[in-house]
Amino acid sequence: MASPREPDPPPRLGTLELPHGSTLACRCRGPEPAQAARRVMFLHGFPEAAFAWDEVTALLHVQRPELALVAPNLRGYPGSSAPQGAQAYRASHLVEDLAAAVRAVCPDGAPLDLLVAHDWGGALAWNFA
Repeated sequence: MASPREPDPPPRLGTLELPHGSTLACRCRGPEPAQAARRVMFLHGFPEAAFAWDEVTALLHVQRPELALVAPNLRGYPGSSAPQGAQAYRASHLVEDLAAAVRAVCPDGAPLDLLVAHDWGGALAWNFA
């Protein structure tokens, strides 16, 4: 019989300050992105939020603890900037947030090592690429 597994510690909560004045709340595991050699970002779908990646990042962190794993809440989701008006949620603005978030996670100018996305996050990642 397998022994019960210890519960995974919750992810670290943080905030990405974007240069255009927006902020994105994040759930992180591993080293701080600025100190990490490898960085992975996870984009959630609709109507989920960054918590959707908690189990994935917990398992990945066990296997690859050197990776900085960052799952931001997109614009309008809990803890992130929520500007008024539907115009503020056009894909172009969300992709701009994503580009700024990648620059914030990779301050040394290195590229993001991996972008993992689901549903609406996948559409943003496609446009970002």
